Amino acid sequence: MQYFLAVKGIIQKDGKILVLKRSDTDDHRPGVWEAVGGGMDKEESPQEALLREIAEETGLVASVNSPFNVFAFKKDTGEFKVGITFLCEYVSGEVKLSDEHSEYRWIEPTVFAQLESVPSLHEEIDRYAKLQ
Repeated sequence: MQYFLAVKGIIQKDGKILVLKRSDTDDHRPGVWEAVGGGMDKEESPQEALLREIAEETGLVASVNSPFNVFAFKKDTGEFKVGITFLCEYVSGEVKLSDEHSEYRWIEPTVFAQLESVPSLHEEIDRYAKLQ
């Protein structure tokens, strides 16, 4: 089995976190809420990949801080991914979504439990919220 590497960021700003709603046409979990992230390109560090994904998906500038979680999942396409979630801080910019997402929100971490997402991300954000 081939494994692909992914990164995700919990971007923090004024006690809130940024969440994105996947486009209804996405090939994996359309319409669900998630944190910013994506796959790593060849010869990229996880931090470089996450900064690129943040810029591509949101247009924001952020700092990538410490790793928070390691995760694994199988995409609807059958691709298996292993990834790292990092804690990030908003630096500057206004959100400008790519076509991968249809909506965004800055929310209190505890509000994430009310949004449709995957169980593993609900657990991750819940664990994050308890640290705040």
